[in-house]
Amino acid sequence: MTSKRSRPRRVLRVVGRVFVGLVALVVVAVAVSGGIHRWQTTRDKDAIEAAIGSDHRYVEVDGHRMSVAVQGSGPRTIVLLPGLGTPEPILGFAPLARRLAEQNTVVTVENFGLGLSDGTDAPRTSEAIVDETRGALRELGLDGPYVLMPHSISGLYAMWWATHHPDEVAAVVGLDDERYTSGLAQDSPAWPGWMSAVTAVGGIRDLIALDKSTDYLGLVADYRQSLGAAAEYTPNQQDLYLRAYSWVLNPTMLDEAAREAENVRAAEGAVFPPTLPALSILASSSLTADPEWESSHRAAISNPSIQQVMVMDGHHYLFHAHAAAIAAQTERFLDDHVKVP
Repeated sequence: MTSKRSRPRRVLRVVGRVFVGLVALVVVAVAVSGGIHRWQTTRDKDAIEAAIGSDHRYVEVDGHRMSVAVQGSGPRTIVLLPGLGTPEPILGFAPLARRLAEQNTVVTVENFGLGLSDGTDAPRTSEAIVDETRGALRELGLDGPYVLMPHSISGLYAMWWATHHPDEVAAVVGLDDERYTSGLAQDSPAWPGWMSAVTAVGGIRDLIALDKSTDYLGLVADYRQSLGAAAEYTPNQQDLYLRAYSWVLNPTMLDEAAREAENVRAAEGAVFPPTLPALSILASSSLTADPEWESSHRAAISNPSIQQVMVMDGHHYLFHAHAAAIAAQTERFLDDHVKVP
């Protein structure tokens, strides 16, 4: 007969075994998820390369592989620069790049940590990111001056480029690109470092798959709405674009996010050189989200005769749905203000 004294020990042993079993189950689940994620990521990247086609190539910059696409052979070189955390910039910019390439040479750059590019341990400062992009263009054999087309956070990098290497920049055409605002200059809570670990074991991939079927978070629906509104992305391209979110929350991108306020503060008071043509195409939704958005862009103007701000009705990723209008506006602006070499 079991004594009353031994019963608590038996209960503890049972609880301990259940706990160990649960831990083991979690470890196995994480290992399986991580294995599937690594296998599927390779397949997804191969599919993205196939979707991009012969325009895609890799260049080596600072010992790492950077993904770029080069289209067209026109006399002006336009460089498309992605926003923070854009999962697959070449696919995202594709309709706009295709139109611009009819009369220009167009380079779409996937910064380290984005798309098919490698990661890097180099701090994600404006100076570092600009120097890496300059290195990629040199590797491609494309000499400046360049027309920079930055989206979102890349507006900070374009401003750095234009003010520190003015001879390399022929014009800047911003796509709802970032400037100094008091809100953006405030340090925001950093993305937790464990997010990269969750990404590495397939957690983000699992979350996206769940959200696609339940729309619990609304993330997938938001990007599908933006992409789908353009009617220029096939269902396959949309799926590949969304799958790229599975690896974009990596240490390189998280460091760029953590340094955003630092890079914003570095742009405080910066204005375009008075001889530099500059056009900022702003999304109406951003003016609602940040009351300083439009005024901050107008504050960067030093010569109103060749530097302009216009507002377009649409989403922050306005080039998804308005590629044709943006390309036409860009061509008119460049024809008026940038001499063809």
